[in-house]
Amino acid sequence: MSQLSFYSYRISALALELQGSRFQARFQALPGGIWRLLIWHRPEDCQKSSWVLEPQSIQPFQTSENPAGLALSAEAGPGLQLNLAPFYWQFGFLKALGITCDMPFIRQENLPPAGLRHPALDGSDGLPWGSGLSLNLALGPQDAIYGLGERTGFLNKRGRIWRNWTKDEFFHSPQADPLYQSHPFMLLRRESDYLGLYLDESWYSCFDLGYSDPDSMSVYTAGPTLDIYLIPGPTPAEIVKAYSALTGRAPLPPLWALGAHQCRWSYPDQESVLAIAQGYREHQLPLDALWLDIDHMEGYKVFSFCKQRFPDPSALTAQLQAHGLRTVVIVDPGVKQEAAYPIYESGRQLQAFIRDQQDREYVGEVWPEPVVWPDFSQPEVRSWWGRCQDFYRLNGVAGLWIDMNEPAVFKTPGKTLPLNLRQGKHSHAELHNLYGYQMAMATWEGLKARKPDCRPFVLTRSGCPGIQKYALVWTGDNSSYWEHLEMSLPMLMNLGLSGVPLVGADIGGFSGDCDGELLLRWTQLGVLYPFMRNHAGKGSRRQEPWQFGEPWLSLIRSALELRYQLLPYLYSLAQLAAERGEPLLRPLLYAYPDDPQTWQIHDQCLLGPDLLAAPVLRPGQSRRAIYLPAGAWQDFWTGKRYQGQEWILCETPLAQMPLFQRCGSALPLVAPALSTKDAWWKDLIWKVAPDQTILGRVWQDAGDGDAPGQWREVTGSWDGQQLILNQTPAQACLVQMPVFHGPLRGNVSHEYQSGQLSLALNSHALLEW
Repeated sequence: MSQLSFYSYRISALALELQGSRFQARFQALPGGIWRLLIWHRPEDCQKSSWVLEPQSIQPFQTSENPAGLALSAEAGPGLQLNLAPFYWQFGFLKALGITCDMPFIRQENLPPAGLRHPALDGSDGLPWGSGLSLNLALGPQDAIYGLGERTGFLNKRGRIWRNWTKDEFFHSPQADPLYQSHPFMLLRRESDYLGLYLDESWYSCFDLGYSDPDSMSVYTAGPTLDIYLIPGPTPAEIVKAYSALTGRAPLPPLWALGAHQCRWSYPDQESVLAIAQGYREHQLPLDALWLDIDHMEGYKVFSFCKQRFPDPSALTAQLQAHGLRTVVIVDPGVKQEAAYPIYESGRQLQAFIRDQQDREYVGEVWPEPVVWPDFSQPEVRSWWGRCQDFYRLNGVAGLWIDMNEPAVFKTPGKTLPLNLRQGKHSHAELHNLYGYQMAMATWEGLKARKPDCRPFVLTRSGCPGIQKYALVWTGDNSSYWEHLEMSLPMLMNLGLSGVPLVGADIGGFSGDCDGELLLRWTQLGVLYPFMRNHAGKGSRRQEPWQFGEPWLSLIRSALELRYQLLPYLYSLAQLAAERGEPLLRPLLYAYPDDPQTWQIHDQCLLGPDLLAAPVLRPGQSRRAIYLPAGAWQDFWTGKRYQGQEWILCETPLAQMPLFQRCGSALPLVAPALSTKDAWWKDLIWKVAPDQTILGRVWQDAGDGDAPGQWREVTGSWDGQQLILNQTPAQACLVQMPVFHGPLRGNVSHEYQSGQLSLALNSHALLEW
């Protein structure tokens, strides 16, 4: 192991290049004060491109010498201070202590390493010569680290080693790592200052965040280059906005994607699926989609339905559509190697499948056996996969659920493909973490080409930075534990901080047995998940909402109805995610980054800027402590007003999760329905939490397709004596607001009853007390 040094530098208009005895480096400035640092030693890596990042324009910057070395400055954000020999730098409060390389050649085995380094093997691991670079950084005593995508544990990820390696991990113990997603991005905080760091490497990487040394952290990549992006703050919101511009933003999903979903491994036949649909409608439970797990297939062959158990899939999807329900089916990447199976034969003729070093199809086992895996890194393979989806389109399937795409492999070390397999000119060691991303790309593009008038709906288990462009994400195979209910919140919030806004966890838990209280409390929190799906595994207790009888059925119905009331707000937040990269589900520190009370809170959340939730995470819990940040807050249920920057003790009856609306906001709501239709919100209700100024916005469009939509906005003011509201564009709606008594006069129809004011609004309203 040796530390990098550089002996000379060269300045051009758009880059600073450093020359060393073995390695070279380049600094470039990007819009918004972002800096890119690329270190390489192989000539072919000099112009290394990214697998996932959006195209970026390179900005000019200034370089000057000073007693400490070189200073780099651009138009925005903090500059960089460099020292060449030994090489280190400082960016804001982030100080690099040096970069070390692993020499001689360090190799990796099929299993991701247990420690920070790779043991040397026999040369069959798919790594190139001269691999293994570590960036070492200083840690302050109170520094905190967020992001890193989907992880176990609490919100702050400091104090552990986190491995970036997509893995099929069935059991989420509190120490489980890695999981299904790989996100080498972290959001760092020192006091009230925030910075972002992204490692743009697809190889195995590892972040040691104060575990080996409490005063330092290291960023290790097993590949031959070190490609780092430094993102300035000053706030988490600005960092997430800039990072999501780099990796790409989630397109607006169809409205039905934000409704409630029901799944189980498995509903075994056509009749049982229809019985679930009938159960939802008989019990007057809102639902938008029913899902089919792997047992709908013929012998686990993708792009098939079992002829005995699902004899008429087109009729099934049509019957579900008549109930207002879409059909989503699971698709795994593994293709059964079977003569005369059309999917395999067409892929074989294209040479679509991953090959070994003897240029043979690699054959393994997942649900079917034998099985081969498409090489989604090849554009022609992605196009072929898209054409295969005609099968689902012709059978009325509305969306696809891609699973086992880490990729998962049975009966192999590490439960994945050998790393020396070939994917075009690349080894699987380089592309392993991209497999789920590239499968999602192929699936999304295939759906878009086949159904151009519909927004593609794809849910994925595996992914990496940029996955949000092609799929929603769920957190995989959790369990029916109260601890997993609690852990879902920091997992989803850190995904949001990592640029992935449309996320969810299996409500009720996938494995193990749920009960009525756990399902209720999980459904109440699931109301706030961007993606809301009840899902259970084979062998577990049934957990459809009616399975536990009363009072649970009625209470879960109320929670589902709240989800559908909130759809205009959720849909508007999804549009903001598409425009700006804003997460829907947020930790409190996202909006209140200067408040030390928010920095460690993992068991409360914000849904957008205007709703704060404190879910119930313990059985039999009758009250809980809640922190309300700066400003005034209104109890969503009672209208009671609280001043912020205070802890309160709140009752937690079974019927309600503690929920608070930010004063000064107008929440767009609708009356609950059994399923979604469009997003024009003809019967919109503005729920106002009054303050000196009032603002609410709602996005409205057809709910699907590419036809243009528009923002509808309500603004106003309230001083205790006069209420003024203006809505643009003008459209009939209802406004509800808590007040102490009714107004004396007004220019619109209004009614006051039991502390609640209701008024009809079109374009302008003025009421006086």
